[in-house]
Amino acid sequence: MKREGSSYGIFLMVLSVIAFGLMAGLVRSMSHVSTYITVFVRFAIGVGIIGILAMMRKIDLKFVRSPLLLLRGITGTASVALFYLAIVKIGMGKASVYSYSYPLFASLLSAIILKEKISSSKWLMMLLAFIGIILVSFQFTNTGKNWDFGWYDFLAILSAFTTAVSILIVKKLHGTDNSYAIFFAQAIVGFWIFLIPANLPELTGPVTSSYVLIFIGIASAFAQLLNTEGYRHVSIATGSPFHMLIPIVNVIIGVFVFNEFFSFQEIIGSSLVVIACLGILRINGLSINRKM
Repeated sequence: MKREGSSYGIFLMVLSVIAFGLMAGLVRSMSHVSTYITVFVRFAIGVGIIGILAMMRKIDLKFVRSPLLLLRGITGTASVALFYLAIVKIGMGKASVYSYSYPLFASLLSAIILKEKISSSKWLMMLLAFIGIILVSFQFTNTGKNWDFGWYDFLAILSAFTTAVSILIVKKLHGTDNSYAIFFAQAIVGFWIFLIPANLPELTGPVTSSYVLIFIGIASAFAQLLNTEGYRHVSIATGSPFHMLIPIVNVIIGVFVFNEFFSFQEIIGSSLVVIACLGILRINGLSINRKM
């Protein structure tokens, strides 16, 4: 049984937020390096860390539903690659707000595919999230309305959608496969998908500061593992507020470290997205608790 509100679990969740923020900041700092290489190194190090932990018998890799694990790997890889590309092109703050709107799409997909009933409170949260996304991408200026939604903004939203699909798959997998196997599936599939593109000079160009790429992979792997371990000690309702701190931390880093600009309207829109998605996660957590 979970230790509800465990200080240890909360400590792990806080560490995971810091690790995710560090990872995004390092990706932003490597804007001059091809995303192919950044994503490949991220997954390669993930495979290595999980492999070593399994070899030392610190964790147990349990693979049961291989087709679903493969699909989880593909969707998870797409989500990471699109998110990294968006960070480089539109900034880590804006990319994070878009990408972490995944609870909105997960709820919509659950209603459409899994035929889950959506409560009125969740519909309200989903509407607020959608309004927030519009505010971030639809700017009102002195010269009138300005649609500020480009190709890379779309890819960031697509990252949220692929994350939502991946989460639905993970929900199916949790009954048979453990969290480490699910994480490893994403890492190994991503490794093989980006192995060739990352090693084609005509696609990647020169690589500098390669040690930073290693730190990206380490930060990402530990962020995922800390998050997974954290949820073993706290409920979804307790852990979700910490998870939704990630886009807030990323916005702060983007503004104060990389001089990214956020208008007042974008701040309002981003706040709506984060608050609404947090509401969705908490409603999901509470509904899960009622079933247990």
